[in-house]
Amino acid sequence: MLPRRQERINQLIRQAVSEIVESGLKQNFPGLITITNVKVSPDISLAWIDFTVIGAEESAAQTFLQKSAGAIAALMSQKIRLRLMPKLVFAPDKVLKRAARIEELLREINREASASSESVPNSGE
Repeated sequence: MLPRRQERINQLIRQAVSEIVESGLKQNFPGLITITNVKVSPDISLAWIDFTVIGAEESAAQTFLQKSAGAIAALMSQKIRLRLMPKLVFAPDKVLKRAARIEELLREINREASASSESVPNSGE
């Protein structure tokens, strides 16, 4: 469990970066970027920011966000007060892809189970 201060900073950074990306950077990138999670290091020197993107490649979005990190941090410093502004590191959120893959595997297992139960003759008929 994270210390309360760290959790609060995670939430503040997530909200600020989300607002900046949605309002200030939206016109500069063709896709829709959503900030899904923020995790700051214990000393608040780094902030790992997970995002999802629709309408563009993840790698293009990551490059765009990483190149914009300085501007995002400058705008973020106007929204929230921290003694030290963390370095921002952006990474695509893999949780949704993993969840979709698990769902796909479960559907496949269900199809195989249904197929095998249909092929076993019922001795009561």
